[in-house]
Amino acid sequence: MKSTSADIYEIAMGRWSRRLSRSFLDFVAAPSSGSLACSALIDVGCGTGSLTLAAATRYPDAKIVGIDLMPDYLTEALRNTAPNVRFETGDASALPFADDSFDTAFSQLLLNDLDGPAGAVGEMVRVTRPNGRIAATVWDRAGGLTFIRLFLDVAAILVDGPGEELRKKVFDVPYQDEDALFDLWSDAGLYDVDTTTIAVRMDFLDFDDYWQSLMGAHSLIREFFTTLSPELAHDVQQATMRAFLAGKADGRRSLVASALAVRGIVPSDT
Repeated sequence: MKSTSADIYEIAMGRWSRRLSRSFLDFVAAPSSGSLACSALIDVGCGTGSLTLAAATRYPDAKIVGIDLMPDYLTEALRNTAPNVRFETGDASALPFADDSFDTAFSQLLLNDLDGPAGAVGEMVRVTRPNGRIAATVWDRAGGLTFIRLFLDVAAILVDGPGEELRKKVFDVPYQDEDALFDLWSDAGLYDVDTTTIAVRMDFLDFDDYWQSLMGAHSLIREFFTTLSPELAHDVQQATMRAFLAGKADGRRSLVASALAVRGIVPSDT
């Protein structure tokens, strides 16, 4: 059976983004009383719905929209998962909703993959009501994704030139620290801006489980590895395995991953 985009993402990141979602929602701290029963929330760049469904569980009386540009992620099974959720296909930089449509807008693991992140933030502000909350989180790629760094450091050492270029491309993203996200939110006109770093565990059954996740984690990594000669590919995989095993027998490993998060309030005069 051919793997879909959703299948690949689930193996590579879906299980970790679900863990991240719980802690991220704690940080978002959407209003939990008063008008929540009639509140509306939007998950921008929802992917396979990890954050959307976590929000649906936490806020069962809220109306929640998940929107993503890739329809392959929005499977029929996903669409029918929660009664208070609907999923739509759309562009984060041109959201198909009227001004002031939502009480809270959030996004998980999206901004660093956009050509124009500021445009997407502006759209989140536009569709959120005055005094509503805007929040986002991104992986701390260069400093906090241990499972990717294991491979990229090996590639940079063993594949002179292309390996170093790959590491630069994966790590060279706009928002690499909390200060950069703070500035992005402040520049969007939001106030009471706050940031944090969230840590989660990535638990792998063994090296094969790790390798499957790695190959699905980023298209550049997958494309790089598949273009190597068989001999060089073998050397890179074996060296990555030695780094993963750290001198012990193959088996379970738990690696730390960190994400950067930011939140702010839409001013009443927006």
